[in-house]
Amino acid sequence: MITVSDQFKEAIYAPIRKTAAKVTFEILDNEAYEDNTITVTGEAPISRKSQLANKVRTMTNRYATFEQDYWKLDGSFYIPPVLGEDNSELSWWSGAICGSDGVFDPYQVIEFVFAGEHNSMGLTITFDVLANEYAADFDIDIYRADDSPVNHQAVTGNTKTVYALIHGLDNYGKIVITIKKWTNPYRRARITEIDFGVIKNYEGDKLISLNLIEEMAVIGDTIPINELRFTVDNSDKEFNILNPEGFYRFFKERQEISLSLGVEIFEGLFEYTDFKKYYLTDWQSDEGALTATFTARNIIELLDQREYVPAVTTNLYALAEDILLGAGVMEYYIDPALQAIPTGGFPEKISRRKALQCVGIAGKCAVYQDRQGISTIRRFENLDERTAYVNYAGEDMFCGMTFPSVIADYGLRNIDFDNAYEIPQIKLDSLVKSLTVVVYSGSERQEFVYFNAGISEGTSLKLDNPLIQSEAQAADVAGWILAESNLRALYSINWRQNPCLECGDTVLVEDNFGMKKASRIIKQEYNFQGYLVGKTETKGGV
Repeated sequence: MITVSDQFKEAIYAPIRKTAAKVTFEILDNEAYEDNTITVTGEAPISRKSQLANKVRTMTNRYATFEQDYWKLDGSFYIPPVLGEDNSELSWWSGAICGSDGVFDPYQVIEFVFAGEHNSMGLTITFDVLANEYAADFDIDIYRADDSPVNHQAVTGNTKTVYALIHGLDNYGKIVITIKKWTNPYRRARITEIDFGVIKNYEGDKLISLNLIEEMAVIGDTIPINELRFTVDNSDKEFNILNPEGFYRFFKERQEISLSLGVEIFEGLFEYTDFKKYYLTDWQSDEGALTATFTARNIIELLDQREYVPAVTTNLYALAEDILLGAGVMEYYIDPALQAIPTGGFPEKISRRKALQCVGIAGKCAVYQDRQGISTIRRFENLDERTAYVNYAGEDMFCGMTFPSVIADYGLRNIDFDNAYEIPQIKLDSLVKSLTVVVYSGSERQEFVYFNAGISEGTSLKLDNPLIQSEAQAADVAGWILAESNLRALYSINWRQNPCLECGDTVLVEDNFGMKKASRIIKQEYNFQGYLVGKTETKGGV
């Protein structure tokens, strides 16, 4: 569950509420971030110019320096870390300090030289957002690889911490940014990020509608792909295919998209929860409706397109890490319990998505992407098929009284009739009578059959996973799968939705008989068209 304020908790289930949505679309040339060389006029000892093009657009903290009238002793500043001490975001700080009129002498220059030519719909410069400081006067010069000019922009009197040059830039090989004057005197120039393209934000009347589907399979019978689809206003025709000045020719797969859903907690103030790291897969201009529609999916789809060549034969943790890193996934969480499970690896090539699925099953983990865009392999605590929301907590050691304990954030987890549009639908999944597990031992394969205690009728399943390599491991995994299969109650609830609830969270679904049993979310669907509604699917005990 996403951590939210008490005001959010009260507002999200209020009888009358106001919700909002924001979509951030990074129309960037992603390849330009990988093949550039940066040179600068100079930089301060705390500067980290290598962070200028890493898509992190805010410094970690406001850092204390001895620039005149800059360091306030109000607790809002931090001592800068030593270079190499941690991965804090500081980006580029100029070596020179401007004069009393804010002018630099000499001018401070940042130059990007690219290995190949690139195309983008402009350039975005993020100065120091935390300090609310920026360059007042500066030049942007774009060149081809042979130094012939592509575009020149002389900016004077800038008052923004984020400056966007929105103009089609084709076949450029070099970018030069010349800082002439800063907004305050006696300051170093500070640029947090330079993006090769523009970042569009859609909300209010500009965001016509959106649909988001999140899914998770606890026992790893599949690794679902989450999908975001949204429609924006295109009355200015900037997304039309035939518009020579439009954005269409700069769309590329893997451009990043993020979503925020919020609720009004005070008049005019919204608190948002974020859904990060979706990647553009499809787009179209809806000519008749003057709208444009985009589809984005998470990193799981990209893993399906890449092959894994077996390399690791130590433990499941190292194997999962090798699969992810080889696919370019740098942000991940792997359950530490997988370090204790040895493996001989895969016998042959396999898709990376399938490989992670095998790791998940062998390690009794779910594989999914979380709300921050982090690829996650994590174990979930087994639900008791009869567990309700009140649990026995033992006797009081002083007076001998017994008392119940309630699931944390019970109010948020409670999906009741007050927030549902209709009575939740419930159906029972098939009983599993037995599970046959194939054990890989070198070139040999053996099959072991495990029965679900107390079940005499039902389906029989077979698990063929090359990472299950001992009889003991087979028995352990089979016990886990059979226990999860006994959670047969599948709920489907059309309701007002709550964006702080995630797949994998335990919720309490009210039924016709006033019962509220624990049930785990396996699918979330959000629809926004000026207001938020959606559907939640859960799985729990009967």
